[in-house]
Amino acid sequence: MNGWILGFVIGAVVVAIVVVVLLLMIAGAKRTAEKAEAILTGLNEARDGTAGLWRVGDTVATAERIVAAAADARLRLTPDDRP
Repeated sequence: MNGWILGFVIGAVVVAIVVVVLLLMIAGAKRTAEKAEAILTGLNEARDGTAGLWRVGDTVATAERIVAAAADARLRLTPDDRP
């Protein structure tokens, strides 16, 4: 009978250790998921905060067209100094 009791005690200890390890793994996974969510939120905020930078090329192209049109207008509207 002592063998059975010893077997049950060893089995209970093994089961308890497995339960503790699983609970630690679940807690770690939960913390990791929370950190990943915080990182994703930060990345989304950074993306939204810098969205205008992707349009700088369009702004530069528009400014260049305006400057070219102004220079062309100046040439056309300036009277010639020819006799």
